Amino acid sequence: MVFNYLTVLHIVVLLAVSLRIFSRRTAHGTALAWLLLVILLPAVGVLMYLLIGERRLGRTWMERAIALQPQILRWAQDIPASALADPGELNTGAESVSRLATGSVGLPLLGGHRLQLLADSGVSMRALIADIDAARSSVHLEFYIWNPGGFVDDLVAALIRAAQRGIPCSTLMDSLGSRPFFKSEAIDRLRKAGVTIVEILPVNPLRALLVRLDLRDHRKIAVIDRRIAYTGSMNIADPRFFKQDAGVGEWVDAMVRIEGPAAWVLEAVSLSLTALQTGSDFAPPPPPDMAPAGNSQVQIFPSGPQSSTRHIEQLLLAAIYAAKREIVLTTPYFVPSETLLVALRSAAIRGVRVILIVPEKIDSLLVRYASNAYVEDLLAVGITIQRFGAGLLHTKSMVVDEEFTIFGTVNLDLRSFELNFEVSMITYDREFSIATRDMQRRYESKSQPLQLERWRARPKWRHLTENAVQVLSPLL
Repeated sequence: MVFNYLTVLHIVVLLAVSLRIFSRRTAHGTALAWLLLVILLPAVGVLMYLLIGERRLGRTWMERAIALQPQILRWAQDIPASALADPGELNTGAESVSRLATGSVGLPLLGGHRLQLLADSGVSMRALIADIDAARSSVHLEFYIWNPGGFVDDLVAALIRAAQRGIPCSTLMDSLGSRPFFKSEAIDRLRKAGVTIVEILPVNPLRALLVRLDLRDHRKIAVIDRRIAYTGSMNIADPRFFKQDAGVGEWVDAMVRIEGPAAWVLEAVSLSLTALQTGSDFAPPPPPDMAPAGNSQVQIFPSGPQSSTRHIEQLLLAAIYAAKREIVLTTPYFVPSETLLVALRSAAIRGVRVILIVPEKIDSLLVRYASNAYVEDLLAVGITIQRFGAGLLHTKSMVVDEEFTIFGTVNLDLRSFELNFEVSMITYDREFSIATRDMQRRYESKSQPLQLERWRARPKWRHLTENAVQVLSPLL
């Protein structure tokens, strides 16, 4: 009798979850993964679906997001003509990428930039601190992780100095990513100095059934005086002190220092998230009057879970299909969607040289197994996979034909495509693309290429485990 009740309950639960999944038009891979989990582990599967099965930002956030979108588009339409560049002057592939970017998020191609690639965390932090010490009107930061210790203490001191000399300073910190920092004495020192701190997506276990707690602000943005900006992969964490017990070595990151109108656009992108979190008005200050800093053309591309469309995936696909000679990608986490996998394989089959550089060791065992499940498919069509052995390679970059580059915070996984607030810089600048490609070559010099025959000879149990985890990869 008990068995019959449990069977009926299992069927009812499975039907309920199935109807919920189908009613939301979930991607077929994700839907199958959830159904499989509920069938095999009913109690665990249902609980996990309730917690992380849907992109629930909460009613208040979504109402704010709906109201905010037209305000952002109106703001973008009023960007001064002096800051704009003509995408028609780009080559055909880059032009298509630029027009898709504008159509997706409303932010146009901008001209008049000077770009500096910073391929080391220490160099990036020293440059940022120097710019904060030289700030005259404002300092605005937004980073996923703040972790005390090392050069982070120097940054805190620089922010305090800026605030004490009357410079308005503000920072957005992700509640989960920066959790240790919120418990440190540094947070109190910043607040006492007058630095405005906004905690993004506060983590509260009582809200777990109403709001999905693993939707995070993964962006890395710094803007000084609305004229200089930084973005890239580096968190506010000294790699000499951060996650030293993870067994992956020091994290390896890169940032770009931007002078030009993209700086105040990045600030506006960050202020839009402030408005979502606090309910305040979205009212970026007018663009500063500034002469062109250089000749680089840049486009800022924000993405996030408030949209039902995976805009960043569309951008990456357009870039891959625009390639004629070479695509080089670096990412710490490679768990691609089926469409991205097909695009990479198709590029290799039509003769484009595709190189994927990933770390040998990462800080997630499940992601490591899921990522391995794609290796044979990639190697079989001639894609080169390099495994970086000098730490956890955390840089996120894509260089296409050494003509244009996508650089920022986006990993090549569904979490970045669907769940995180991310930001990317697209630069249509050959000089910057060559510099980024040179950095990638330095990564390659510290990497080992995977060989197809040796990969196929790995133990059978690993092959089966990797494929099993890959089935659940949409849930990772």
